[in-house]
Amino acid sequence: MLAIKANSIERVQRVTNKETATAFKEWAIVCEALGKGQQSIIFRKGGIHEGKRGFQFKHDQFFLFPTRFHEQEQNVKLGSLNENLLPSEYDLGEKVEIQFFCKIQSIKILDDWDIIKALEAFHIWNDSTIKERYEWSMSGEEEPFISLAILRVYKLGEVIEFPYEKKYGGCRSWLQIPEIREYDFELFEPVIADQEFDKLLLQINQIIDAN
Repeated sequence: MLAIKANSIERVQRVTNKETATAFKEWAIVCEALGKGQQSIIFRKGGIHEGKRGFQFKHDQFFLFPTRFHEQEQNVKLGSLNENLLPSEYDLGEKVEIQFFCKIQSIKILDDWDIIKALEAFHIWNDSTIKERYEWSMSGEEEPFISLAILRVYKLGEVIEFPYEKKYGGCRSWLQIPEIREYDFELFEPVIADQEFDKLLLQINQIIDAN
């Protein structure tokens, strides 16, 4: 397992640099879980538009862009489903709502399935979905692994809204959204209080370090 430390930031102040246009695409149901404090981790492997090097956590802070497709219900644990979050894909011009902002606390490359399995209480995906990502290989020859990011999630003071465009589709994880630059937030509210988040972070790291 390779661990990559990211800067620890207690709170988010003005967002005025180039990162303000960066959004990370994630399933709407997972965005809701992150926004409610039900999970603070994300797993990623790659996509057909991620390039030869596959997926990388290129940004240490980003907005969450909720993606929509009905198959989400088949890939999460029972009891995680919110039927209101399962409309069909966006139509062109339909309103997109951005409600959450994230900062990466640490990144870990996990190659031990037992460690990944031990983290199942900290996310809403089902085993088969995570196993599929873990075993997926662009070349078909790589040893299994998956990228894990531990996030501090913040709720925006106001929702960012803009029309959906074709460029936001496709199997890519990162988007640049010019509309976000029009917003300037003094302070985002963390969805998990500091002490509770510190405890959560300790629990996750203890599981990873113990295996």
